[in-house]
Amino acid sequence: MTIESINVGNIANDGTGDDLREAFVKVNNNILELDARTANPVTTAENLNGAGVGLYAGEQNNVLQFKTLQAGSNVSLTSTNNTITVQADGGIDNILILTDDGSLELDDSVHYNITGKDIISTSSPTDNALLIEIANSGIVAYDTVPTLSAALDANNNNIRNVNTLNTLTMTGNLQGTVHDIDVRDINKYFDNYWDFGEILPDSFNGILDYLIFQTDVDMGSFTDPASFDIDLGEFT
Repeated sequence: MTIESINVGNIANDGTGDDLREAFVKVNNNILELDARTANPVTTAENLNGAGVGLYAGEQNNVLQFKTLQAGSNVSLTSTNNTITVQADGGIDNILILTDDGSLELDDSVHYNITGKDIISTSSPTDNALLIEIANSGIVAYDTVPTLSAALDANNNNIRNVNTLNTLTMTGNLQGTVHDIDVRDINKYFDNYWDFGEILPDSFNGILDYLIFQTDVDMGSFTDPASFDIDLGEFT
């Protein structure tokens, strides 16, 4: 059914329009038509596009209610009859980055680079990621005074090109072999005291004295003596 129009004639009381009864019949029909079209005559609203924050809050007593826009920090709102302008004042403001050596204040008009140095490198493998990597080799070479906080495990690898092994500052035991010889096997000969049993001379001051005593020296012959001298001291 459509809305019926009431014929009011050309001029008042010219007899061409609908009579009073017919006019109110059309009025009643139009009311029924409008009532049938909307079971609940309440106007509602909705927020379009699920992204962002919606403005529509709800309806109460046939009054549409919307959320109020408020300006946050460094943001201003300007309203006209047709628009609301949201303006961010100054862009990035008062962002200060502190480092171990100096500081950096960010300016939204300048591009800044994040770079590595020596064994540290930077990259951006994806649009929203920053990767900072430390090289897996050469780290110790950049430490001028390297120290260990735990035992060093060489993992069955060689330690090569050693210049000087300062034993004066070493504490604890240096473990391992030298040319496949374990020094612990001869340690018993240096432990506590020397006991060579019934030998001459009566005593030795150390292993060098013992080795010298046990070593024969060939002086050559009277006709072909050796080319070195031995000082045996004086007769007195």
